[in-house]
Amino acid sequence: MTAPHPRTLSPANVSWEDGVPVAADYGDIYFSRRDGVAESRAVFLEGNDLPRRFAALKDDFCVAEIGFGTGLNFLLTRAAFLAAAAPSARMHYVSFERHPLSSADRRLFAAAVTAEHPQLGAALKALDAMAPPRLAGWHRRILDGGRVRLSLYLGDAAVGLADWAAMATGSGADAWFLDGFAPARNPELWATGLLAALPALSRPGASIGTFSVAGAVRRGLTAAGFDVERVPGPLGKRQVLRGRLRAGLGQTAPARPERIRILGAGLAGACVAAACAARGIDVEVSDPAGAACTASGNPWAVLHPRLPLDDGPRGPLQAAAFPLSRSWIEAQAPGCWQPRAVIQLPEVRRPERLRRVLDRYRDSGSWLLPEPVADLTAIRFPDAGWADLPELVSILLDHPRIRLTRERIIEPVADGDDAAVVIAAGADSAALLPTPVQIGRMRGQLTRIRCNMPEEAAAWPIVTGRGHALPLADGWVCGASYVRDGATAGPTAEEREDNLVRLAQICDVLGLSKEPGDVIEEFVGVRSTVSDRSPLIGACAEAPGLWVSTGHASSGLLSCPLAAEMIAAEICAEPPVVDAEMRALLAPDRFH
Repeated sequence: MTAPHPRTLSPANVSWEDGVPVAADYGDIYFSRRDGVAESRAVFLEGNDLPRRFAALKDDFCVAEIGFGTGLNFLLTRAAFLAAAAPSARMHYVSFERHPLSSADRRLFAAAVTAEHPQLGAALKALDAMAPPRLAGWHRRILDGGRVRLSLYLGDAAVGLADWAAMATGSGADAWFLDGFAPARNPELWATGLLAALPALSRPGASIGTFSVAGAVRRGLTAAGFDVERVPGPLGKRQVLRGRLRAGLGQTAPARPERIRILGAGLAGACVAAACAARGIDVEVSDPAGAACTASGNPWAVLHPRLPLDDGPRGPLQAAAFPLSRSWIEAQAPGCWQPRAVIQLPEVRRPERLRRVLDRYRDSGSWLLPEPVADLTAIRFPDAGWADLPELVSILLDHPRIRLTRERIIEPVADGDDAAVVIAAGADSAALLPTPVQIGRMRGQLTRIRCNMPEEAAAWPIVTGRGHALPLADGWVCGASYVRDGATAGPTAEEREDNLVRLAQICDVLGLSKEPGDVIEEFVGVRSTVSDRSPLIGACAEAPGLWVSTGHASSGLLSCPLAAEMIAAEICAEPPVVDAEMRALLAPDRFH
């Protein structure tokens, strides 16, 4: 059996006592036995004066939490923010969790809460549905049309805090929730070194709230730079702790640029444009070919990961990008996302590879599942789907802060231009980079046929791995071809025939009878590829103010939203989207 990926985390060991979760390994409860909701509101929301601060909020606010647990604090804070803050305000919620709950325990908790708090119970069920794979690193979700962003770090909190600090973007928390288990039972989360790291990740005047009034905690916070006080606690608890960062400490976020130029109006450029416009930045998108050309003109783009077998970060990166992209598309372009499970078939020449992939990631959660197909082991991704890229790009660019021009792209920065610049021009990006990188061109052709389909075809999954087969109400979309250094000329009969042969083979494997059909539509595009199979995403170290999102190959729907979040987060001094190892994997200058 293949060993689990080294980033895989074990779920929390939870027992249940009268409907209250107890951490068996720490011998401590997750919240008050009397009323966890009231305790959370009193200790953390009221303890940080959040209802009043949210009501006065016009822009961004960041809450950071040590100990995500059940997600109760997050959901209560989110509800308070949405109820009180102005529509222009945005909240970032950053949390750290070493032992994430299993899905079964999350559902048990949701059921226990639903009787007295039905809306909260429903929110807990939705939170379970968007839970990340149990793989160490950052996991981001976009909620409420982009007004709320959850950045959850799975793993050791000290490591996650250090990674946040290493970004050096000036991002920091306005309020802290210290909600680990009791210091006597979980001393690592209350260590002096961890508490000392908080001011460098705080905005001036940051507040802090915690249930613990232990002397070591008070001394550690005081030494770190917080003025703390004990106040009467809720539900019979004698005291809780509140604090405020002393004057002169904390970091002010740097000014974000007022405008950004994006070179390229495909999916990569449109995603960055939408992410920046949503943050109040004026965006100019330039592309002489117009919007959604080349590979971004694909009307049937499928979202699913292609997981490698190595110990490196590429697999966990795809696992994190997969649900992030879905939540990002649903928030930025409501109605554009088409949910549909994907079944990935093993390759003919490596029939055992997917079984090994399953072994590698099986313990990370139910985001991927074994799928027996005939005598093969396939993978089912239940939360996958597809989107019409021209429609998606059109929706993303339809924003009052975005202006699309068809100016010719010659060079990334004009003399005297003080705007940040993002290169997102597909394979043409190579000539625009300060130090050129070889970016390949991979032609692809998709074929749509019309034929009689049974009613149940609407529930059939998309099939990949030995070609690509998307069942529609009136037929199939199949392909796509891979022609290295191919031109963007029209469809060819040879590629069409290859697509139809692969579709017939997939139907044979699945035991489906494929009706004869007529070819009614075809699409040809050129994908931009990079030799190490990872896109180029992030800042150009040798050219301050220059950013890159290109080389997404045939996985643009997976990696373009991730790239947009990464670039917008760094430009706007927000918490990390991926960790340092993943940032290095994607760095535009990694080849030199």
